[in-house]
Amino acid sequence: MARRIAIRLLLGLCTVTAVVLLTFVLQYVLPGDPARSIAGPKAGPEVLARIREQLHLDDPLWSQLVHYFSGVATGDLGNSYAQDEAVLPLILDRLPATALLAAAALLVEVVIGGLWGVWEALRPKRSWLLATVNVGLLSIPPFSLGFLLLLAFAYQLPVFPIDGGTGVMKIVLPALTLGVLGAPYYANVVRDSMRESLASAYVRTAVSKGMRRRRIVARHVLRNTASPVVTLLGMDVAVFLSGVVFVEKIFAWPGIGQMQTEAFADLDRPVLTGTVIVAAVIVVAANLIADLTRTLIDPRAQMEAL
Repeated sequence: MARRIAIRLLLGLCTVTAVVLLTFVLQYVLPGDPARSIAGPKAGPEVLARIREQLHLDDPLWSQLVHYFSGVATGDLGNSYAQDEAVLPLILDRLPATALLAAAALLVEVVIGGLWGVWEALRPKRSWLLATVNVGLLSIPPFSLGFLLLLAFAYQLPVFPIDGGTGVMKIVLPALTLGVLGAPYYANVVRDSMRESLASAYVRTAVSKGMRRRRIVARHVLRNTASPVVTLLGMDVAVFLSGVVFVEKIFAWPGIGQMQTEAFADLDRPVLTGTVIVAAVIVVAANLIADLTRTLIDPRAQMEAL
């Protein structure tokens, strides 16, 4: 188990390092002059030269890379061009809102997808109507569903508020936008895993002993279904962090997704690259937690760790 954790930590460190290197390259790919973004369009050459010297933009490439990595390693992601504040506190201030939205969306897709998968697994034949709905949901972009829900339940039927911000009523539509689109994945995983378990030898043994069907499903089948669901939960963190960029902008949800769109409009490179690095760390941590949780609940995964 210790070796498994060490390998996962090493792989996660390599992933974060690759992301940091990618963000450094993006500093040169993104259009615009950082010094001009800070000083404004009317700044003179002397002011621009002084800013470039402070940002080490005139240093050799290898020196800039070392300075960038050393800053990231100590938690210094630079200062925002637009707000003139440290990037990391700005991101941490928005992160709880994004985490709350992701948790609500995960709850929606796990509940809907889980019940959907269980119902299909216990049926002798797959419902073609649900299969069509499954494919349809997988084909809808998040921003399209978000606009549709906003138009239907905020403008046409004023059930939910449209002024943005956080709150119980304000989280419903964005959570449904992310959660409903992810439900088919969980439905497929739960259905396939349950059908595999129902066809296994230990289920046939339980049936031969006269155990009730409800007890077999609850005690044996669903327990084996939990392992792939936990794995999918860890992978979903990366999907949510990419999807919230559009969803938070549509519903004016004050998270890091909305911060990214604002930073892109302002050419605020430190905020853009900082959100990418923080998101990479969160994804690596979430997958590590999911892997350890799977190891604890699934004896087969414990054998793989040996």
